[in-house]
Amino acid sequence: MAAVPGPQYRTGATSFVIPAGWVENVRWLAGRVEDVEILVFERPGKAGPSPAEVEEVAALGRAQGLTFSVHAPLDLELASPDRTRRAESVEAVLHTVRLTAPLSPRALVVHLDTPAPGGAPEAGADLKGWRDRARSSLSALAADGLPPGVVCIENLGAGLGPAEPLVEELGLSVALDVGHLARDGVPIEALLARHLHRARLVHWHGTEPGGRDHRSLRHFPRAEGSRLLRALESTGFAGTLTLEVFREDDLLDSLEVLKGLRREALEAGGDGE
Repeated sequence: MAAVPGPQYRTGATSFVIPAGWVENVRWLAGRVEDVEILVFERPGKAGPSPAEVEEVAALGRAQGLTFSVHAPLDLELASPDRTRRAESVEAVLHTVRLTAPLSPRALVVHLDTPAPGGAPEAGADLKGWRDRARSSLSALAADGLPPGVVCIENLGAGLGPAEPLVEELGLSVALDVGHLARDGVPIEALLARHLHRARLVHWHGTEPGGRDHRSLRHFPRAEGSRLLRALESTGFAGTLTLEVFREDDLLDSLEVLKGLRREALEAGGDGE
């Protein structure tokens, strides 16, 4: 029987899985996953790893063969009409970049604030103004030396919305959250077909019956999960499939689900003889 090659992509997890510090989480994850997404959800001065912790995490990564991705703060206002807020948001991203530089991150996940409250589309000149402001902020990141392809704009809905032209124009990458699509009852195929070729990260998680997301893949539609893995394989996706859960049981359970889906895919494809 011919050997079956493994996937080209890496399997990842978040830096918040066990109730412990940054270094302890990365040490626990080593051997279970291949990439750790360092979640710097708060702006500078509020929370986050210290420079010493980052250096220790980097050393662990080198010793254990781990790679890293980074999630920038959640409350960015890169397209705000307020110039000061935009500048503060750019600086928050750059601070995160400088802090995590020893990790040589493969991807930096960035959220763009929506053009209007609730994410409703704006018309004409307002939407143009939003794009102009977002373009200016994103260009400022590149001007500081951050490679555009490392920056991953994450979909906060069924697609990239008004940010899509900026991704193409500026040569950015994307982070595709398929967990949120399943939570909202949106099929994942359209998002994958349109944007997977630009993706460095795919965020995957389940949603419990009560509506709580970022839970075990046991709560993700199994048929959709099979379609996701087929899409990653057929396109040669070489980024990271991040199991975006925040509890030990959810991660271990998700890894078992992933193993089962991969086994089913191999069986369906034959034994290679």
